[in-house]
Amino acid sequence: MSTPVANRPVTERALEVLRRAGNPFRNYFARNPDDEVCARYHVEELFARERRQLLGVVDLYRYDPTTHSEMVPVLGNKGAGKTHLLHSIKHGESGAWQMLVTPGVYQKDTEFLEYLLFQVIDTLLGGGKQRGARPLEFVGEALVRGLMRNYFQSLAPEQRLDLFPAPGLGRWARKFGLGSAQAQERVDWLLDNLSRPLPTPLTAGQLRRACSEVSLEPERACEALWAYIDRTEARNTAGLMRSNIYKGFCRAALVNDESDLASFLTYGFAELDFQVRPTRQDLVLALFKVLMEVFRGLKIPVVVAFDQLEDLLLARRSDDAHRVAEAFFAGIVQVMHQIDGICFLIFAERGLWNRFVPSLDGYIQDRLNNPVHVPEFGTIQALRLEAPAPELVKRVVEQRLRPSLEELADFDQLPAIFPFTEEQIQRVAITEPTLRDMLQQFRHLFDHLVFGAETRETVRSEPSLPPSPVPAAIEQRLTSQVVPSTPTPPMVERLPAVEPPVQIKSVITVETPATPPTESSEPRPTTALGGREQWLEMWDQEIRAARRRLEPEGALTGATRELQAGLGLFLQVCHEHGVKVGPWRIHHVVPEWTFGDHPTYGALSIAHWVCKDGQPWKVGIGLWLGRGAAKPKDLQIKLASLEMEPVVVDHLILLRPEDDLALTGKSKTLWQDAEKRRHHARIEAVSAEGFALLSSLPRWLTTLTEAFPNGQVPNLADLIQDRCERLLEQVCMPVQGG
Repeated sequence: MSTPVANRPVTERALEVLRRAGNPFRNYFARNPDDEVCARYHVEELFARERRQLLGVVDLYRYDPTTHSEMVPVLGNKGAGKTHLLHSIKHGESGAWQMLVTPGVYQKDTEFLEYLLFQVIDTLLGGGKQRGARPLEFVGEALVRGLMRNYFQSLAPEQRLDLFPAPGLGRWARKFGLGSAQAQERVDWLLDNLSRPLPTPLTAGQLRRACSEVSLEPERACEALWAYIDRTEARNTAGLMRSNIYKGFCRAALVNDESDLASFLTYGFAELDFQVRPTRQDLVLALFKVLMEVFRGLKIPVVVAFDQLEDLLLARRSDDAHRVAEAFFAGIVQVMHQIDGICFLIFAERGLWNRFVPSLDGYIQDRLNNPVHVPEFGTIQALRLEAPAPELVKRVVEQRLRPSLEELADFDQLPAIFPFTEEQIQRVAITEPTLRDMLQQFRHLFDHLVFGAETRETVRSEPSLPPSPVPAAIEQRLTSQVVPSTPTPPMVERLPAVEPPVQIKSVITVETPATPPTESSEPRPTTALGGREQWLEMWDQEIRAARRRLEPEGALTGATRELQAGLGLFLQVCHEHGVKVGPWRIHHVVPEWTFGDHPTYGALSIAHWVCKDGQPWKVGIGLWLGRGAAKPKDLQIKLASLEMEPVVVDHLILLRPEDDLALTGKSKTLWQDAEKRRHHARIEAVSAEGFALLSSLPRWLTTLTEAFPNGQVPNLADLIQDRCERLLEQVCMPVQGG
């Protein structure tokens, strides 16, 4: 007879639960600052001091919004936990709300101030949430509540009552001073509500609900605030920009219509009635300063955090690393001189930082090394993340194991670190250099203990030595090492007992057991890098995240320059990996070429497509995302690229959202004029999935680069041609033309 489940040892039942749940150490590093794995396995005590220090730096800009822009580097080895720390600042519950900008791509050929402005706009309008709220929702609620409070306080009592019209004969009664008490109570309640601080996390639509409570129509409130803004704002350039931004936020917060704000931040700011037409750089600087004034007035710190700096700057390992790094840091210093109130956080590998910074010009080094004084912590010049203490490593292990073990009713009878022992955790914690290495070791050990997988060590010699041969004595010792089958065997040795004659770096390979796990068990890849299945899984995850970011009404418009950068990277990857479309292949790529005076629309990617032995076609590929009044302007600027002398673009491809393809009015006239001039151009309809692909590609590629030694990503041609077939056809010359 079989033993009843309840009578079986708790350790045996726990192992079954762990096998069914799968290895919780499989995802052992954070892919980006928005990775949900970080929240699932967060341990508050880990890097708690460093988190408080960084939040203290951010608070300097909250309490004194005019603080000069400064930069704090956060240094640590690859896998030290830098990205997880950034995630806890962006999404954690500690501290007040701030707008945190985390660029996913660095556009090294774009003016840094312009690049940074559109990173801020993309973050503001996008669908990504920070501490439970989109930046547009939080900033809009805070701004419009203040505007509405000031507006009500500027009105005489009888003017306030006019906002709440009495129904029917009540209007006549109010003229004689009757029935106004209830309306006054509504005004007082609304003013009291507007004076309260915003809660965190913020629930979207609070202002609309407050207006509904007092029967104040949102459209009526919006119109009244627009009139108030027109009366109170200056008529100079900064005042006009501020006025339009305020109006856009009012419409977004009260009427749930974000189109006005998105349109102004990407189009309208360049169309104001200027007495002297400003240059492209002056337009960017003027808008950036006004946006920062809005944030400073609300005491909302703007934090720009560059994560995984080595991958951000050196996406292509063939780039001149010093030149790219110098342009990047010089750009930050330029912004620090021109714009106050920005807190820069640089998360970088210690070795990369020590290699780049000492070689920079003196004036750049002076600004980068400028210390910041933080109350309670003193002067901070840089934060360094060291390997966590063993007791913190134990807490990390407990956090990963708890969700599975809690499925058992009597899980409290087990050690919180089951199936590991204190000795095993202590040993890993004191011998591994980074948290990621520790988690990777626990991953292998978990497979070994829970699934009964046999484990052996393979070795790699130093790069300067022949890579494949292994000393015979070491090979014999490793292959003869057999794992005991008891439930809690001793930990597998990572290093040989006797020092070998050459320096050895070990990599653990997990072999499948003789008896395969049940079908419900999580598949276990044989290496930390995984294969095509894992790449596609990461691809799908990033596509879904990008879809969420681009869902809001104005998000696609706000992400124009970010998407253009993604398009340039897509073409560059296709070129480097030898992707072909029918007879066509890419001969040369200019990821982003900026032209003209308009900062948003004056950008294209250029791909030189060649067919067999023919001359290459210089194909300009741009995003045509302008809507409403911006639609013909965007088209006009893009078509102007065909008029350049000498010729820069032979053929122009415009990627247009599939829900707005019609050519009407001025847009139709512009297109017909281009045809009369015999210009080669076409419009391609792009779905939401296509735009999500462009948005997600930089993050996915960074994750892939991070996973492979020395960033040597394998050839992706087959994967791209399989997953991006439609987009490839849209950005290429017509296949039948070959």
